[in-house]
Amino acid sequence: MMARSVIQHSLALAGFAAICAFVLAFTQANTAEPIAQAKAKARAQALAEVMPPNYYLDPILDESFVVSSAIGTRFIASGTNILRALSNGIVVGIIVPIRTSEGYSGDIDLLVGVDNTLAITGVRVLAHKETPGLGDKIQRNKSPWIDDFLGKSLSDTQASAWAVRKDGGSFDQFTGATITPRAVIQAVYGTLLYARDNYETLFEAPLPDGLSDITLTEDSIRAKLISQLGAPTNPIKGPTYAE
Repeated sequence: MMARSVIQHSLALAGFAAICAFVLAFTQANTAEPIAQAKAKARAQALAEVMPPNYYLDPILDESFVVSSAIGTRFIASGTNILRALSNGIVVGIIVPIRTSEGYSGDIDLLVGVDNTLAITGVRVLAHKETPGLGDKIQRNKSPWIDDFLGKSLSDTQASAWAVRKDGGSFDQFTGATITPRAVIQAVYGTLLYARDNYETLFEAPLPDGLSDITLTEDSIRAKLISQLGAPTNPIKGPTYAE
């Protein structure tokens, strides 16, 4: 009798497991495509926000450049996939995924668009852990602050201007949160310097006249800022800039 009961319970459990497996498989099969479509739509929207479609003619997802360890920076890791925007086979812009570890609460991931004149076409934050109501103003849906990068370039914006106003630069800081915008500004500026220093590789063309004489490097800018501001310790991230 007990053996029969055990068999019945086992069969019931097996049947229940089979039903659950079927439901899960059915759900996955019916949601996989919508999820993929949603991801593709979100990606396309992010790309369009940093590199407007009117900048290029060819499909942007078809051309990319993988960063080698020889030319990476502290903001652009080796293996990073840089997308290229082309028109009739000519590289007219790049979209660069970058990360700065100098945020107040952790890493900040961004997407930066740069055209072939080394001007910013757009910047968007992909992920961050900054304080809600303070550092999260780097998000476009929280504040238009990130739009201040639009059109800025190495040729029309002096090196000293790539800083918050508190430090003598041209960018606004956030009330109660200066570390976050500093980190983003430095990362975006570092991206422009990277694009300039690797212009021929990224754009497959000679560096335009008037840009090669901008000699201030990312490291020298950082050293200058540290000498001016000091580098107090952030209790979360270690040595960094003070608020």
